[in-house]
Amino acid sequence: MAAAKKTTTKATAAKASATTTKATAKASATTTKAAATKATATKAKPTKPASTGAGSAGTFEALRSILQRHARDLVVVHDTPDNYYLDTRTMGPNKKPLFFGAARAGRAYTSFYLMPVYSDPELLDGLSPELKKRMQGKSCFNFKQPETALLAELEALTRRCFEHWKASGRI
Repeated sequence: MAAAKKTTTKATAAKASATTTKATAKASATTTKAAATKATATKAKPTKPASTGAGSAGTFEALRSILQRHARDLVVVHDTPDNYYLDTRTMGPNKKPLFFGAARAGRAYTSFYLMPVYSDPELLDGLSPELKKRMQGKSCFNFKQPETALLAELEALTRRCFEHWKASGRI
């Protein structure tokens, strides 16, 4: 009788284990299906071209062209309708290339990032108050419209930064 009871208990445990495994497999399949649906929905969203939003296409193109003048000696990481990103060929302490600069079109404005002014703030000496007003943080400049005088000053600053980093061996 005791042997029959042990066999019944083992059979019941095996059924319970199988039921749990099936339930786990169903839950896993449901989660995977939901994740796949979510991923598909995310992929389906079209990216906005740079011409939408307050940062008009003219602003992004003007900022991109400032960086493109130096692309020959740098590495173009991203070149899309709303993102232009440059790295140096020099590896930093984290074994990754040093970031030089980028232009990114956002909804409200177009941003221009220039890393040399972060690492060497003395490069900002003599910057006009108008361009300083455009700064967001230590190395980002935001624009809603292309302003010729400010773009010319930003181009000169970018050239100074490039030459400074080249002289210091970072490019």
